[in-house]
Amino acid sequence: MKSTEDGEGTEDAAGAGAGAGAELTARFVAEVDWTKVVDPSIPVPAGQYGPDLLERLWSPDLSTAHNAADNLYFVCSGNGGSVTPAAPEVLPFLVEAVRDSAVAARVRLQLLETLGVLARAGNDARAAGSGPMPGGWWRTAPAAWPAAWERAVDALLPLLADDEEGDEDVRGEVAAVLARATHRADELLGRFLARFEDEPHLSAAEQLVRAVGELAPHAVERREDAVVWLRQRATDAGKGEEPDMDDDIDAWLAWMEQHGHDVRPAAVVALRRALRPL
Repeated sequence: MKSTEDGEGTEDAAGAGAGAGAELTARFVAEVDWTKVVDPSIPVPAGQYGPDLLERLWSPDLSTAHNAADNLYFVCSGNGGSVTPAAPEVLPFLVEAVRDSAVAARVRLQLLETLGVLARAGNDARAAGSGPMPGGWWRTAPAAWPAAWERAVDALLPLLADDEEGDEDVRGEVAAVLARATHRADELLGRFLARFEDEPHLSAAEQLVRAVGELAPHAVERREDAVVWLRQRATDAGKGEEPDMDDDIDAWLAWMEQHGHDVRPAAVVALRRALRPL
């Protein structure tokens, strides 16, 4: 069985899953069809993975968790152009790791990158009925992928409102991943616009703006509203310059309680995306 700590087909190393609880580890065994979780470049049995691939995401050793996330990217998407049969099997646990603050933030961001790649490949596979991609090749996704992705979107949505300090990068990347759920554009646009008003961090607010630009062309009911909103953001300087606390403490406190981010550069880019033809 393939180890997730290195590229060799060795037996699982000791200490696997040191950060994953017994109940979670049991679910890895029971809920995943591990016959589908294989290294696309190595024939089985040498390329066969086991539950330790997921267990290591929760490892307290960052290098171990990072390597597991790298392996999962390749196992689920190959070179990034397809959704493999492994993807719907492990997807619920990739989302669970993203949602769990016990998993290192860097690893959660890695997993979100993988989810974004899978979502894009799944969208391309859905559209592949019109012909092959440039270069003459086809993107593929297993029949189980659409339902698995739908459940993943539902599970990721609560993270938009997770205000835990230090998680703003995760929130921003969650918005970027959800922007790939183009079939739910109207619903997600409403959520992004509402969240923008409450988002305390500029980086996450900018990502919400970019996500609005990505989804707007796919919306039916909210497209025009999204374009108007982006035009407003493109000219709005936000809450303006910080008042001098020594001159007027009340004005400074009121300013601090506002969000009102200046997202004009991001909004200009997003507006161009929103107005592009599909």
